[in-house]
This record gives sequence, C-alpha cells and structure tokens, in this order.
Amino acid sequence: MSPKSNHPFEFLNQLQELGDMRKWLGPDFLKNMPMPNFQGVPFFQDEATAAPFPPIDLYNRSSEIVAVIALPGLKSQGDVALTVRPRLLRVRGQLSSYFAGAHDHVLSSELFRGAFDREIDLPERVNPDGVKAVYRSGLLIVYMAKDLAREAPGNTVAIEFSPEEG
Repeated sequence: MSPKSNHPFEFLNQLQELGDMRKWLGPDFLKNMPMPNFQGVPFFQDEATAAPFPPIDLYNRSSEIVAVIALPGLKSQGDVALTVRPRLLRVRGQLSSYFAGAHDHVLSSELFRGAFDREIDLPERVNPDGVKAVYRSGLLIVYMAKDLAREAPGNTVAIEFSPEEG
C-alpha cells in the first residue's frame, strides 16, 4: 500500500491496491476475510460477474425448447414454481439446507440455499399450454413446445377479379 496521504479518498485507493494483491496471491487468499460492500457494489470485480442461480442450459430442438435447470435439494413441488410465457421462462422458489443439523458446525459453505428467482428470455415463441416439467437427480427439465402456428406460412388466398363496370 502507498504511504500515508492527506487526500480524503486515499483509503479507497488503498482498498483497490488490496484487490490487486488478490491477483498475485490467488483467488482464494482473501476468500474468507470480511470485505466492505459499498451499497451493494461488490468489493472485487469478479463478484459482480458471478453466475446467476440457478444455472440453466437451453436446448433448441426442431419442435421444442428444453431448459435444464440445476436445483439440487428440492424436496417437494412446493419448493419451486415455474411460469412459462410465449417468450419467457421464470423459475423461483426456496432451497433449504442440504445437510446441516441444528448442532452441526459448518466448516465451509459454498452450496446455494435460500430464495431464488430467475427469468430467462426464450429464443423462440413457445406455447405456454404445451409445457411438461420433470424433476430428477437434482435437475428440473422443462420441455416447451414451440409455437409453430406463428411461424407457419399463411394460407394462399385466391383473389377474385370482377369485370370492370363502365
């Protein structure tokens, strides 16, 4: 860190230098140290780019869009809600602790628990009535039938020509 300064914001510059030290010491060096959070802005830049939860893979098949949503630890249908609109998939719910009991001392905690709410814009229109969802092995798999009626070519209409009146 730099020598003492009379500049009122020098402390913030020193905090930035601490962030630079993380590059040399490795990403886990400061992991368990309490760091300041200024009005919701993360102290280290990579915290802002953390992946949203839950992680979702989307697959575009010929007649459907398939979403695979990683949600380990769901116990019942009441833990999760799924909403599908023509261009939007929304998954929200609550994950409780996976293992810890009342008297357990947690040594490390990296698994997500708590409330979640995520919306995904779909690449094509889907039929909200043509949705099937299955949960197995910690994955919520959502099959959404494409709205093919919107993409089908229109019917050819014959045009009747009447003789000109004169």
